[in-house]
Amino acid sequence: MANKRKVGIIGIGPRGGWAMENLVIELNKRNSLMQIHLLLFEETGKFGNGQVYDTNQIQSNWINISERILLLDERKAIVLTDIIVPSFPSYHQWAAKDFEVLSKDQADTYPPRAKIGNYLQQRFQSFVYPLIKINMVSLFQEHVEEVTIVNQNKISIKTDLNTYKEIDEVLLTIGHQTTKLSKQLVKWDNYSAHNENIKLFKAPYPITEFLNDDELTHESVVGIRGFGLAMIDVARAIANKFGNFIPQDEFTKVCTFESNHSKTPLLVPFSLNGMPPAPKPLNPFIDEWFEPTDEQISKFEYKIGNSSAQKKAANPNFLISAFTPIAAKIYAGLAKSYCKGEFSIHEIEKVIEEWLQNNDFEHPTIIPQIQSTKKTMQDFVNMAIGRKDISLDYCIGQVWRYCQPSIYEKLSFNKCSEQVFAEIIELDESIKRYSYGPPVESIQQLLALVDTGIIDLGMLNNPEFELTNEGWLFKLNGKTQIADFMINSVLDAPKIQDVNSSIVKKMLSNNLIEPIHDDLGVATDENGYVASNIKSNDVPIALLGRLAKGTIIGVDAILECFGERPQKWAVEATNRHSYWLKQTKNGTI
Repeated sequence: MANKRKVGIIGIGPRGGWAMENLVIELNKRNSLMQIHLLLFEETGKFGNGQVYDTNQIQSNWINISERILLLDERKAIVLTDIIVPSFPSYHQWAAKDFEVLSKDQADTYPPRAKIGNYLQQRFQSFVYPLIKINMVSLFQEHVEEVTIVNQNKISIKTDLNTYKEIDEVLLTIGHQTTKLSKQLVKWDNYSAHNENIKLFKAPYPITEFLNDDELTHESVVGIRGFGLAMIDVARAIANKFGNFIPQDEFTKVCTFESNHSKTPLLVPFSLNGMPPAPKPLNPFIDEWFEPTDEQISKFEYKIGNSSAQKKAANPNFLISAFTPIAAKIYAGLAKSYCKGEFSIHEIEKVIEEWLQNNDFEHPTIIPQIQSTKKTMQDFVNMAIGRKDISLDYCIGQVWRYCQPSIYEKLSFNKCSEQVFAEIIELDESIKRYSYGPPVESIQQLLALVDTGIIDLGMLNNPEFELTNEGWLFKLNGKTQIADFMINSVLDAPKIQDVNSSIVKKMLSNNLIEPIHDDLGVATDENGYVASNIKSNDVPIALLGRLAKGTIIGVDAILECFGERPQKWAVEATNRHSYWLKQTKNGTI
């Protein structure tokens, strides 16, 4: 590879694949697709789709956004000197779905993640194989252990198998990374290691790890730490192993559960607050009830994107005050809502502000926390299918979901203090059980499992634990339950200081990256390049995705993987390569 500039991309899931695609397209557009070699590292070997969208995972792992809004654009063919990189269809074209002609009353679909993985894998392969043939790309199924800067800003990548030297720049798109175990999990890990009668699984994925365990039987009692989206995947997978969901109503998605055994494992979920996720609206017709107007979004973006307001902000209230009038007007305009007509828009605005600042705030327009979890789940389902008055908290969550793209765009790389931005991210996280909720069918399945006694909600709200010879002894409100299986379904937060992976720890210790905040991720510029403590040199390392949370907001969804941030990186990476080509041509290098 003499006289070729080498660019390494570490992590070739959806985001890494999209970044690579954009880089090649941008280089070709600028007539700079020459004297470059791309080294692509993906330790799982699942190039283009990654672990989350593994094509071999069980079908009960569903994506959490509807196919209707999964707008992954078509890729046009690229004509190179030696070869043609073929076009590839949009997701909707590939899936043979024309949502323009479907009735708005038809329920949204949420396919298995494996299906999305097939699309991503095929898209990547159709793009990369022609480039491999002309020796522009190399693939490495290796675990990257260390990235270091050597002489003259060259980068060295050390993997479990090899060391790759003289690399000119690196992009990290490594997604979810393991973090230090919580004190509770450390204690439980030690407990399970010395007790043959019990099993602890410290992560929910891959689900086959516990699903295929010989000791998971119809007599097991399974504690599930967490009550969010991953917990639903866990519960659905275990239920499918021992029985079947039987649909009862195509519209409402209500179902029953029938076991193949005389007894089925008992599932005991628990969380810190016991609050269930709220399902998304059933179909486009109901979803549109919560959609702001273009004018509302435009005003909202102007207010939250104002750099002066961001600089002055002592808390997230400037965001809350910009959002509140939108949600209040939409709530007041609903045909059916809690306490309809009893409160003025001004009063509703006050309630919204109070609730966003404190989710424990009680009001007649808000689902009461004192009612049972089962009733709350059923109420949310009936709101989502349009058969019950809408509560204000449910409305807020759905309107917030519509506003999230604007929040993510206008508040990434903002002028707020680090502490205020951390509080903004915390605010967004607090609403995710509404805005990132599952499909209606998922909650209906949980309700079916509750009705058949397979899910026990009695220990849901922050129980105490005693570790016994028989297993985890739950204690709550005078009741007890023992579990011999425990599955942690709480996914690690992107707190960079707690990340366990060697690549991140060594980059931190070598001052190649720095945290934006004690509880958040890595500082980067608008093009994704890291802010380093090495001030004397331009560090040619970029980072996109989850570990940049704190500089940016909104990193996990697949639409964000295919968003503008990888495109911005590709433009800047092209600028750097074009500059190098010019220097090479002029004999400077």
